[in-house]
Amino acid sequence: MTRTKYIANLIEEISTKMPITIEHNQKYRTVFALNRNIAGFNEKIKKMVFTLVFSKMEGAYVWDLDGNKYIDISMGFGTHLFGHGSNDIINNLKKQLDTGFGLGPISEIAGITAQQITELTKVDRVSFFNSGTEAIMVALRLARAFTKKKKIIVFKNSYHGTFDPLLTLKSDKKSKIGIESIPGIHNNLLQDTYFLDYGTDESLEFIKNNHNEIAAVLVEPVQSRNLTLQPFDFLKELRKITEEINITLIFDEMVTGFRISSGGMQEILDIQADIVTYGKIVGGGMPIGIVAGKSKYLDILDGGFWDYKNSSCPQSYTTFVAGTFCHHPLSMIAANTVLKKIKENKDIYTELNYQTTKFCNETNEILKSLDINIELINFGSLFRFKVNGINKLLYYELLKNGVYVWEGKSCFLSTCHSQSVLDELKEIIVYSAKRIPHNKVSV
Repeated sequence: MTRTKYIANLIEEISTKMPITIEHNQKYRTVFALNRNIAGFNEKIKKMVFTLVFSKMEGAYVWDLDGNKYIDISMGFGTHLFGHGSNDIINNLKKQLDTGFGLGPISEIAGITAQQITELTKVDRVSFFNSGTEAIMVALRLARAFTKKKKIIVFKNSYHGTFDPLLTLKSDKKSKIGIESIPGIHNNLLQDTYFLDYGTDESLEFIKNNHNEIAAVLVEPVQSRNLTLQPFDFLKELRKITEEINITLIFDEMVTGFRISSGGMQEILDIQADIVTYGKIVGGGMPIGIVAGKSKYLDILDGGFWDYKNSSCPQSYTTFVAGTFCHHPLSMIAANTVLKKIKENKDIYTELNYQTTKFCNETNEILKSLDINIELINFGSLFRFKVNGINKLLYYELLKNGVYVWEGKSCFLSTCHSQSVLDELKEIIVYSAKRIPHNKVSV
């Protein structure tokens, strides 16, 4: 079968399987501006470019508007460590709904949840926000307030949300300053952003040579979009350097936090960053962003500790932060529930990380034996497909055959992905890969 004929057949098969879902995307396109609806757009396959619209989610599965059932390996962008519809989380959310979710007084659960996080991650203090992007924004503000410096370091292929000064894809070759590469993000927004290569000696030298103006180094310890790069020695040296020359080290653990281990990458690497940002998993599916870290940084939010029983007063200068929905009662009760489950079941990480690695290795062995140039790469329970050329159509084959992968292509397993689910998933991946005509085997 020619590639042209194969693609035409694939489009027809998906269109036949998901007419209601596709029509829903089309119906609201004029009023609903959704960036995900254009992800991966290609005129030749545009009839397959749409966002899955769900009617039901449960455990490791999601159902679309047409009633089709899929193994979900997106897991809410990695959020659902315990699968969709965890009874504990849902039941506690229902109880909170009965109590109310007022936004003036603070929920009693907020302080309790902050304490849970400090116990699991060994940070000093915690503050809550609405999203990962907002948490990163606040973390950088604290770093600048503390160090009295302006410049920040970010690394190529990292992702830190949608805060304007971080949205660049390239830098000036000489100055290393980020330059305009995304519409709406102008050079003046990037003048304080250095954009360096991750894991290199050259980057370490640059940081040392320019330390007088660098307020913070912002890093995804393992980049969610580049799992093969794990420069742990680099990170240890980075920690040493930043401590010596008054630079704030910020770990962005939106993805790895509470997924790789209860203490995240700080625990794995035995590195204590100055500030750590969390989100996703800890929210149990509810919106949340967390800034955590050393007291000397977090104190800049509220002046630091003081006591009603003596003459103590706030000692730190402060910056400004605010947000109507920070520490929302529903987010707090969901996070509280997730953290309790993690504390009571810390061995889930050993098992889930092992099962993910085993699953990827076994699938890779089968694909290699069939001479199919597709590979699964993982770090803990996070994995990605390594595909090129026409093999990128694997994602559409998976969708057609009952596996959902979101447009960002990062994949996650949950505690609901049992061995039987993984066996079925492996079978679908291999079958889907064999369908692509570029490969030497056929179904």
